[in-house]
Amino acid sequence: MNMKHLIVSAALAISPALTNAAIAAPTAAKAVSINADFTSAGDINPKSFTVGVGQKVRFQVNPKESGTGCMSDIMVQGLWNRPQLLVKGKPVVMEFTPARPGTYRITCGMGVDRGFIRVN
Repeated sequence: MNMKHLIVSAALAISPALTNAAIAAPTAAKAVSINADFTSAGDINPKSFTVGVGQKVRFQVNPKESGTGCMSDIMVQGLWNRPQLLVKGKPVVMEFTPARPGTYRITCGMGVDRGFIRVN
């Protein structure tokens, strides 16, 4: 056993609690549900939301009518990058866990702004 292994072994024997603390997974934040309704005239409502970093988010959009043209789908750039069709009566559910703070745009598939999710 070389000197480096001896020092590491001694440190582990003296302080196993520190070793376990260093490798323990962080505690997940409480999950949150955010909801919006969609109409052609008003788009999504509400248009802005705030959630926490590491917090599991369930974002549900309830289409009161089907989207048309460019505004026929919805996504959250950087959090849910797969456009989802807005079909009357068929809820759209996007689940994600933001890893970094910032403001994430809610858009159509072509990138037209509909709202935002702020992550603190």
